[in-house]
Amino acid sequence: MPQRQPNRPENDSYDATVVPLRPARSSTQGTWRVERIDTESMTPQQYEVAVTVLATLVTQWRNKQENAKEARRKAA
Repeated sequence: MPQRQPNRPENDSYDATVVPLRPARSSTQGTWRVERIDTESMTPQQYEVAVTVLATLVTQWRNKQENAKEARRKAA
C-alpha cells in the first residue's frame, strides 16, 4: 500500500514527468546519474502492478548476472 510522502502536501499539484537519465562522468563504465525524481501518487492497483513489474525486472537482471558468472566460470 503506498504511503503519503512526508515532504509533499496532501493536495499537491505536481506535474509528474519522466526525466531522462544521462551518463555521468565516471571512471566506471555504465554508471548513470539521476538528475531528479518526480513522484506521483498511485492507486493501490497501480502500486501492486508497479511492485510486480519491478520484481520481474530485478529477477531478470539477477538471472542475467548469474548466467554471465556461470559463462565466465566455464570459459576459464
